Amino acid sequence: MLSVSMLSACSGKSENVVKEQQQTQAKKIVKKNESVNLPVNIFKNSNYDIAMEKFIFTRNITSVEIKDFDESSELDFRDRYNSYVSNKNLKLKDDFKLLIINMKQEINEKAKSSPLEGFVLNKGSGLVIGDKELASGNQFLEYQQTYITTAYMVGRTTKDSGNILLAIPNEYAKNKSLQLKLVQKIDGANKLVYIDLN
Repeated sequence: MLSVSMLSACSGKSENVVKEQQQTQAKKIVKKNESVNLPVNIFKNSNYDIAMEKFIFTRNITSVEIKDFDESSELDFRDRYNSYVSNKNLKLKDDFKLLIINMKQEINEKAKSSPLEGFVLNKGSGLVIGDKELASGNQFLEYQQTYITTAYMVGRTTKDSGNILLAIPNEYAKNKSLQLKLVQKIDGANKLVYIDLN
């Protein structure tokens, strides 16, 4: 009887050791995707129409920054994402970091009017850690990523520079393997590129 209980205790310990080793290995295996330097072009249309004239229109990410929310940035964020943030009772200052994605839009020469476009990312873009799409396990991130890839939600502007704001849960924001996956659309051809965020 004694030997059976000792054996089961030993086997329980060895199972725990195996589980710990597996978890440690899983943490180590997270492999960063090869990243590009900024600025990076994420959209190009060489046949862009303004007042019946053709131009080359480009949208570029010029810089990215992760920082703490303060009163001003929280108001700006809430203004953009409106009732969704208020309805969810999210504590942005405590539980999230702010990702600012600075962008430029331009045409190759002077036109009669400025392009009317939104500062958006292409569909399929979003936050990743290795191969893991973070929005797939987080409803708020999923909402934000849908928002920033949908022109009518973001709104259009004639400004040539602007930004996108994302609230990243602290657990992800601190991860050294955190990246922004971008679908790059160059004259209709799609390619994936990655930007390091940490």
